[in-house]
Amino acid sequence: MDASDEPRPGDDLRPHDEPRAFDEPRAFDEPRQRDSIHLIELLTASTAALDSGGSEHGVTVSREAADLAVALGDRRAEASALVLLARHLTRLGDNEACSQVCDQAAQALRDLGDEHGLGELLIVQALALNELGLADEALSSLAVAREVAARLNDRPLLFWVLNRIAVVHTAMQDFRRARDFQLRALELAAGLDVDARFCIVNNIADNAIGFHRQLLHDGGEPHEARAVLDEGLAHAVMAVELSRHPLHGTPYRQALALDNHGMLLALAGNPEASLTAILDSRRISVEHGFQAMELSTLYHSAFVLLERGDAMRAVHELEVALRMADDLNELPMRMMVTSELSRALEVTQQYEPALRRYKEYASLERQLRSTVAATRARRLVQLVEVDHARLDAADARTESELYRARSRELEAEILALGQLAADLDRQVNEDALTRLSNRHHIESELPQLLGLAHAAGHPLSLAVLDIDHFKHVNDTWGHPVGDEVLVAVAGLLLHSCRAGDLVGRLGGEEFLIALPGLSAPAAAEVCQRVRRSVQDHDWASIRPGLRVTISIGVSALAFGDDMRELIEKADEQLYRAKRSGRNRVEVGEAYPGRAGQEAS
Repeated sequence: MDASDEPRPGDDLRPHDEPRAFDEPRAFDEPRQRDSIHLIELLTASTAALDSGGSEHGVTVSREAADLAVALGDRRAEASALVLLARHLTRLGDNEACSQVCDQAAQALRDLGDEHGLGELLIVQALALNELGLADEALSSLAVAREVAARLNDRPLLFWVLNRIAVVHTAMQDFRRARDFQLRALELAAGLDVDARFCIVNNIADNAIGFHRQLLHDGGEPHEARAVLDEGLAHAVMAVELSRHPLHGTPYRQALALDNHGMLLALAGNPEASLTAILDSRRISVEHGFQAMELSTLYHSAFVLLERGDAMRAVHELEVALRMADDLNELPMRMMVTSELSRALEVTQQYEPALRRYKEYASLERQLRSTVAATRARRLVQLVEVDHARLDAADARTESELYRARSRELEAEILALGQLAADLDRQVNEDALTRLSNRHHIESELPQLLGLAHAAGHPLSLAVLDIDHFKHVNDTWGHPVGDEVLVAVAGLLLHSCRAGDLVGRLGGEEFLIALPGLSAPAAAEVCQRVRRSVQDHDWASIRPGLRVTISIGVSALAFGDDMRELIEKADEQLYRAKRSGRNRVEVGEAYPGRAGQEAS
């Protein structure tokens, strides 16, 4: 977990939690003076609630202060009350309400010309938007805050902006870019306080967990993965030390730092020390009521147990975590726990429960996407409502013109968001060159096809194919011609396969075809058709003398096969085809217990 989440009640991780100074009341008459004094009392009480962790009371007094400031016409006090209200709401986890209040507060700060206050507020809003899954909107707010920090030459403000940008990129799983921003923030943290230093070193440790696992999963350079892991461990140790600082250390920071340190120790191959750190984090979390932190330790301890081969204990931990995620209504964590539980059940050979959990994960993923889309739509409505409020406070004709222009802009934004969603879906799931499914989409869809085949008892075959002597094509005619060859082969694959087949590019010159409902002999016929279509294609139309052939390996789904095993069997046949002279199809021997039959 990262330290840029707003702290739980009683754990203040930020130096910017005090509201901007508000105007002292002017004594016009006795009732007004009494109201002005009461307003100061409300703002003081709200600030005290931030320090004590009483954000529920803080919300009440902040709302009362904002209403009273409006009645008194005190724009500065109104802005202060709204900023305090936003901070209390994000601590309570009401991120959508926080974002809405931030929109109102931002307008007040702009009217007052308070750029520093605006920059700090936009950092708070970015946190809320990121928690809602609105990463693009969060980055837009931070871009404005970054401009403010640069214009004011405000080093602490720039630090928190860069730190928060990194947090958003980590949430987007863009770990490399997150690390770049973190290292820039780390340079700025050298002259800042313990709060800032703890936050950045802990966030670097947290990002290293995802970055290391991503590099291993994507087949990155081993030395880079090791360097990322070593860097993360070094910063995790620093975070643990800072979390125990005699003046600035808090139980929440200790739990946070120990949990991250434990995960990095697990990735470094030290499961015993890893479990000790994670269980210490859980003990602190239980003692102090940090429920979200406790949930994280359950998820992470299950990961460690699964990695060291204790799958049954991992299943138990994950089932406890899933119940807790349900109680806390933590949808993203429910997704992560359900996916890991499916993997653990499969390791323990509980295939039917594993398939049920995987289907549940897919359903939760769709639910999360729907929730984010609905939240984005509500935010647009809220922005319209903010503009409506502005209409009541200014010249009707001028404001009406602004409103109509803003409405047109919002309509264009809604259309652009729809296009952006479609473009993002293509970017995530589609190979940019060939327009086939990319590796990410293959690894998402193929397990579902396997699960359906296992559950229904239907056959399924898989083909892995490779362009013969593709390096020679690139070396002889150049990479642009190589790209044309890849695009042409992709088109021939699509033309030769059925609408329901999964056709994708694994990377380089290697492709994959999943053929639901086809046994190995039937799949071999399809692959022979694919092979002939490539062999007979008019390659000279690209470059005279160019000739392209492919080799294909075919495997059929056997009882109990998972995605990795099925691909490995097809790869074996592909290598066999290569060794036997290329431009051929090789099919694995029929195994007893194919999908649709009882295993012998």
